[in-house]
Amino acid sequence: MASIGRITSRITRISSPHHLFRRNIPQPARFFCSTPRTLHTPSSSSSNSDKEDAIYTVNKEEIAKFAAMSDEWWAPQGPFKMLHLMNPPRIRYIRNRLQASGALSRNSAFGAEGEKEFPVGRFPLQGLSILDVGCGGGLLAEALARLGAKVTGLDASMENIQMARIHAKKDPLLNGVSAPGSLEYRHQTAEQLLEQGHQFDVVCSMEVIEHVENPAGFLKVLGQLVKPEGDLILSTISRTPLSYFLTIFAAEHVMRMVPVGTHHWSKYINPDELHKGVEELSKCEVLNIQGIGFNPLSGQWELTRSRDGSRCGSAEGGLLGLMGPPLAEASNYFLAAKKPAAATASVDTNSVSA
Repeated sequence: MASIGRITSRITRISSPHHLFRRNIPQPARFFCSTPRTLHTPSSSSSNSDKEDAIYTVNKEEIAKFAAMSDEWWAPQGPFKMLHLMNPPRIRYIRNRLQASGALSRNSAFGAEGEKEFPVGRFPLQGLSILDVGCGGGLLAEALARLGAKVTGLDASMENIQMARIHAKKDPLLNGVSAPGSLEYRHQTAEQLLEQGHQFDVVCSMEVIEHVENPAGFLKVLGQLVKPEGDLILSTISRTPLSYFLTIFAAEHVMRMVPVGTHHWSKYINPDELHKGVEELSKCEVLNIQGIGFNPLSGQWELTRSRDGSRCGSAEGGLLGLMGPPLAEASNYFLAAKKPAAATASVDTNSVSA
């Protein structure tokens, strides 16, 4: 009888509506309240030669999930359809922010002696080195290279990189000969690239931070990959009831626009959290936050009004352009930041030995 009583009690707990509600509704996560996870540096007497003090940000489950769909990156009606539709406003946002930050006017690397000159109007990003972290199949990386940038696409999935390389070979504008833009893909993590000493004029990471293992450490690495006076541009999803409804309930379970399990609501990051994380961890000054939403009437993504310090930028057009913060940032949004100039080290001549 005692065993029957325990079984009955367990069945009652499992079937309780309150228990099911608490189990199935994701709980918010606090991303930037703790320091990045690091490993202890091995002592000189240790036989382990691995570098254990590096920040580790790769989530192997997330990498495997996207690697399994790698052969469908360039299928317009496939699982990445929404990213294909998002690419034009992504490019528009990046161009607008680089223009506003002065990155385009500082672009003087191209046109040096021995370099072939190309029209700036057609290739506005020429001379800029751009890193696309989490490039996937290369949707954004290819578009930036066609505008003249020297792009490095980075992804932790070899399957994604292979697909990106195959597709890029089809376009002669991406070889750095017939146009100023060039495209190189690397199967590496951001922290591995940082260890090699690389820095870029612009670092982009779009819809990636919500999939990494250590978002705080990820932001720190991204900031170190940006050159002094360079630009950092991110996009992600707010952790709000609206974003859960749009990106998970509607997009995954009802309309099947993206595969079920693509997103985890508890990993979403609110704009103010990302703002604080970028300034404290990436050491960059946030200049702009702007929402982007999917208009089901037009079937297109539309930029909303932007946050520009104390003032709001003008809408980019479309129905959703009428919205302003905070409603405009309640789901997907962009963030643009700039790294300050490197401090000039002063030399104390009295301390220099003869």
